[in-house]
Amino acid sequence: MSIRSLRGSAALLLCLGLTATPALAEEEPVSLGTITLTATGLPVEVLKSPASVSVIDGSAIRNTAPVSVAKLISDVPGLQVSGNGIDRIAIRGEGASRVAVLIDGQKLTDHTNYGQPLLIDPGSIERIEVVRGSSSVISGSQAIGGVVNIITKKGAARPFELTTQAGYMSATDGYRLSATASGTVEAGEGALDYRLTLGRMSQDDRKSADGVVSPSDTSDRTASAHLGYRSGQHYFGLKLLSYDLSANVFADNPDFLIQMPKRDMRRVGVFYEGENLTPWLRKLSFDAYRQTVDRSFRNDITMYPAGIMHLHVESTSEDEQLTFGANLRAEMQFSENSRTYVGIEFTDDSLTTDKYSRTTVRFRGAPFPISDVTTLRYDEATIRTTSVFTQHEISLNDALTATFGARWYHVEASHDVATTNGVARAATGNRDDQGLVSAGLVWYPDESLALRANISQGYIYPSLSQLFLNTTAGGTAIAGNPDLDPERATTFEIGARYDAGGALIDATLFHTRAKDYIASVQTDPMTRARQYMNLEEAKSWGLELHAEYALPELGLTPYIAATALRREITYANGFSTRDSGMPDLSGRVGLRKSWSLGAAEGEFDFFLRAASGTVMRGADGLVAARDANALKTNRSAGFGTLNLHTTAQFDNGIAVVLELNNLTDRSYEGWDYMPGEERSVNLFLTKTF
Repeated sequence: MSIRSLRGSAALLLCLGLTATPALAEEEPVSLGTITLTATGLPVEVLKSPASVSVIDGSAIRNTAPVSVAKLISDVPGLQVSGNGIDRIAIRGEGASRVAVLIDGQKLTDHTNYGQPLLIDPGSIERIEVVRGSSSVISGSQAIGGVVNIITKKGAARPFELTTQAGYMSATDGYRLSATASGTVEAGEGALDYRLTLGRMSQDDRKSADGVVSPSDTSDRTASAHLGYRSGQHYFGLKLLSYDLSANVFADNPDFLIQMPKRDMRRVGVFYEGENLTPWLRKLSFDAYRQTVDRSFRNDITMYPAGIMHLHVESTSEDEQLTFGANLRAEMQFSENSRTYVGIEFTDDSLTTDKYSRTTVRFRGAPFPISDVTTLRYDEATIRTTSVFTQHEISLNDALTATFGARWYHVEASHDVATTNGVARAATGNRDDQGLVSAGLVWYPDESLALRANISQGYIYPSLSQLFLNTTAGGTAIAGNPDLDPERATTFEIGARYDAGGALIDATLFHTRAKDYIASVQTDPMTRARQYMNLEEAKSWGLELHAEYALPELGLTPYIAATALRREITYANGFSTRDSGMPDLSGRVGLRKSWSLGAAEGEFDFFLRAASGTVMRGADGLVAARDANALKTNRSAGFGTLNLHTTAQFDNGIAVVLELNNLTDRSYEGWDYMPGEERSVNLFLTKTF
């Protein structure tokens, strides 16, 4: 940790500590009694949920430095976070393209080949619900690995409240700032609640124990708003979100450049919620939204085949995505021992892309190329998805509950406009009808223990890029395939939860089998051209564990959050390997200590975060190179870092989060091969007026 870092942290602490107002009451800590909706659509305690679900509530969010949304959920068992350029997550070994990301229950859609990033400022988040395992019956397409549902804040309880937050991250000489104005006022016979949040983040290249990781800088700007009106049993609202992001991706190769100068999202949504409208209609909700995403992408790579050639590929892409979506859901209760949840969901995604690529080949050292090819592509494509679903819960007796769910999908995709170098290509299309089911059983002999079993299915319809577009990535041309089938998966789980006497345990054994994986396959060894095909299958099984035990007389809580994962990939040629690129063991083990001093109180958290090494083998059984120049292969060593985090709340409305990371200044790589941060500090201060 540099002197510059310490001075910056001290200056920030001093500046924000100069003001004072009365403190707000702190929320209760997270427990298995937290109510969740994401897993089943029905309000149910986490303890009694048939699915594997974790809830990061407001208290947990306040006690974590909000560097990014991904950091808030990074220690949930079963999750892996990729922080290279744009934060994306994997769940149970399934990458970001196989994880559904929702904001207030509305799905974010992404038709790139990398998966949906987390595009929202942490300062606007009330809580996050994470479902691990296939969950497409309730949460829709993309949910093979799981679901991340981000619930945003509404208005504060009093007429006006102002919250400001500032943070410093020494590993990137970065900062994050946000300000939120919110409140609730009487309006006629009802109440009007509002919130407006503005945020800004900037981080320079990451510093690791081995030096500067360049390029790896990123920045974002965000503005979000909520306006709601409640009158009796009815609640109407409007939500707005503007999020601008730019990033450079570290490739560990000076001849390989990946830039994302723009990934801007605009989202406007309206919603209605009605409660207890009839004796049997407990809740009725409707929402509709319009979303645009503007993306810019640049890839520049130089390769030296056989050591005598010089191959240079430059490609750019300008994408515009427009999405309309609507959801109608109802919770009904026709008898004392049953509840039913039904819904219909519609999304319309249209994508316009303008792509450029230039490939030059020359003998190494020669002044003129022997080949120079420029390609211009323009495409317009559309995908429309309609689905209906239901979930039925029935209490078989006082201690046994069963749930059954089903969903039907109808999807149509069309390639409306396609030109290459100004010459039109033939239009194509794809469609699918698919049914999915789920079932769960929960036995809770008392209010502190629940045993559960669950089976659920996942479904992913191919993206527009995979179906129709021709792209250039890493110096390789990849063609779409309009004949692709959807990916599907089935997850089996058994689990146990216990919450009593200071002990909390949540353990899950799971097995997932996914098939019809979409992957690019080389079709021409001379040009290295590839095409998307349904080829791979994957089997995953493992154990997820969160356990802690509070010792109130000492103010100590030892805990562990860990995952044991084995994943087997079977390629099209029949070759199977368990070297899937995911760590077999990962997690966090630590000791929390509560403290109080005068009017201040808080918590120390000393912990080890660790993961085993990873190896990724290709269809040929070899450990593949990370890039075309084969400077490094797809291997990473295991690691463990010691960390000390502390929080403090004062009675003048100030809250502090201080994180000391990688105390031993360990050199390591994550599972995404991104070098880890050096010994560093994150300091965030929040002031509520």
